[in-house]
Amino acid sequence: MLGVVVPARPGPMWAVWRGQVCRVLWGSRVPAVASRLQSTEPDSFPAPRCWSCGIPFPARGVLPRFCPACQALQPPQPQPDLFRLMGCDCSFNIDVQQLQQRFRSLQRSLHPDYFSQRSQKERDFSEQHSSLVNRAYQTLLSPLSRGLYLLELNGVELAEGTDRDIDVEFLKEIMEINEILAESKNEAKIEEIESFIEVKQEELTNGVSNAFERGDLQEAKKLLAKMKYFENLEEKVKSKKNPS
Repeated sequence: MLGVVVPARPGPMWAVWRGQVCRVLWGSRVPAVASRLQSTEPDSFPAPRCWSCGIPFPARGVLPRFCPACQALQPPQPQPDLFRLMGCDCSFNIDVQQLQQRFRSLQRSLHPDYFSQRSQKERDFSEQHSSLVNRAYQTLLSPLSRGLYLLELNGVELAEGTDRDIDVEFLKEIMEINEILAESKNEAKIEEIESFIEVKQEELTNGVSNAFERGDLQEAKKLLAKMKYFENLEEKVKSKKNPS
């Protein structure tokens, strides 16, 4: 144990203590809950028109959009649905192999060589789409970022502040692991911690999956907050094993 003095019951000192602990563990990246309006792609908007030839086409369709008449690449949407872009169901449990295949397909269709003889406008659009595809792939590939994105779509996100859902025993466990990592130079001990983190992340991932299946966003939020703590530990383990 670390000799941390924990207030006996919730009160002013409890809030102060929790804030101090979170700052020690997270610095400026403490998870907390905040609400956010859900991003949508309403079907009620007027049908978009091709910027090049002017013909209208359906508001919804396969992304990225190419004009059906002149084949000009259209600009990316301001707030695209990343699941739709990557051809995945809007779910925490996705087909990772399908995601990877879609990513490779989009990389080929948006490759700069394909647009080398196109207008500067299309070359710019292809770069914007490529950046968006990379972001979408990284977001959906990781269980943590995928879960956070799902929460965001449902009006909840983890933001800066103090997360009241993190229990004190969990925080103490994380602090102890942090202390061991900071002091240990034993490779076997570091690998033991790494394996422990992997097991914990797998358990939390399964818990998040079950929470989303039940529609329990509060439970999913709480478990994802814990996953962020373990992700932070994973980064520290990597730094410990591969010092720059």
